[in-house]
Amino acid sequence: MRNRVSLTGTAVGVVVAGALSTTLVPFTASPAWAQACATSDVVCLINAQRTQRGLPALTLNQNLTTAAQQHAFAAVQQRWWGPGRNPHVNPQTGSTPQSRILGAGYCPNPVSWRVAEIAYTGWGGSGTPNAAANWWMNSPPHRANILDPGLREIGRGVQAGAADPAGAGASGAGTYVVTFGSCQR
Repeated sequence: MRNRVSLTGTAVGVVVAGALSTTLVPFTASPAWAQACATSDVVCLINAQRTQRGLPALTLNQNLTTAAQQHAFAAVQQRWWGPGRNPHVNPQTGSTPQSRILGAGYCPNPVSWRVAEIAYTGWGGSGTPNAAANWWMNSPPHRANILDPGLREIGRGVQAGAADPAGAGASGAGTYVVTFGSCQR
């Protein structure tokens, strides 16, 4: 199994995800969702998980997407993710999920708001959207963010290449950052 590190960040702090067992429990999208997304988009896969459990699908938000995409790009360029490292805090800029999301213009002047971020990098056969979604759904803190009924919007960042130096130059590498939000103005 390739080394992967992923953490969950929220507005109140960053929660470190525990180690996963080496056996992942696969998940499948419902037939209707599977036809629509063909496992090629993490947003579609996440929404499939939510709707299968009676939760509303998340709405794609451009500001959340901007924050996620910029973070995914920086992660692949800098390759700081790895065992024992926090993929949610950029070591060069110090940016956090909260600072990136607010900096992208999400939820200006709110009455209340919440944000969260999940991240994944993989290579070889593990650099796909489906591998990312499987990993997240088998990690309790990430699964909790995906299935949080209070979160209403989503943004995605996808970047070819590994954010972990161990995957540098490997084939089939992909890095995924998903940001979530809920904004009341």
